[in-house]
Order: sequence, then C-alpha cells, then structure tokens
Amino acid sequence: MIMKVKFLISILLIFLSYSLANAQDENVVYNDTLTQKLFQIKKDYSKRIFESTYYTIQIYFGDFKNADSILIDFQENYEGIKSELIFETPNYKVRIGEYKDVNIASQKLEGIRKRYPGSFILKLSEL
Repeated sequence: MIMKVKFLISILLIFLSYSLANAQDENVVYNDTLTQKLFQIKKDYSKRIFESTYYTIQIYFGDFKNADSILIDFQENYEGIKSELIFETPNYKVRIGEYKDVNIASQKLEGIRKRYPGSFILKLSEL
C-alpha cells in the first residue's frame, strides 16, 4: 500500500513539474515601458555578441621567423582563405579563416591538420 502511495505521489510530482515547465514557454507580454526598454537593450546586446563572435583556426604560435615562413607556406598552398600574422606578447600567431559555425571550422581543421598538426580552433569576439 505504501509503495502505491509513493508511486502515485511521484507520478503527480512529475506531472506538475512538466506542466509548470510548459507554462514558462508562453510568450511574455511586458506592459511597462522600463521593462520593454531593458528587454530591448538585452536583445540588442545579445545580437551584437552573436554577430561579432566567430571561430578561427590557429596553425602556429612562436617566434617571428617561423611564424612568417608558415604564413607564407599557408598562403601558397591555400589560396582564398584569409590568413593573418598576429603578435600577442611574447608570441607571433598565424590564424586562418573566420567561421560563424563551429562545425564548418571543424571540417576545415581536419584538412588543415594534415599539413599543420598543431592546429586548433579558437572562438574570438571583436568586442
């Protein structure tokens, strides 16, 4: 008997939590202007973050001489892919491509790693 009561209570709790979770999915209507303004600011900020965030592939970091030769080698072998040499103390870095989708960056990385095995993906933001 006690097992049946525990089972019924468990079923009831699961049902209530499910219905409460679904109730939160309804569209929210904001009636006051301050809340509307704050919500719009948050929406605009999130959009800016999304639009300024991208993925790139770093194929080298280290001294200038090696970074420069790897950049030249990459540009000769992979035409049409953006490449740049960046200095961040104390290293020079060779980064290639700008991808909005991490899956596309991963696909490119597979081919790049054959020639540059130490390559990896970075998530960058212009903000």
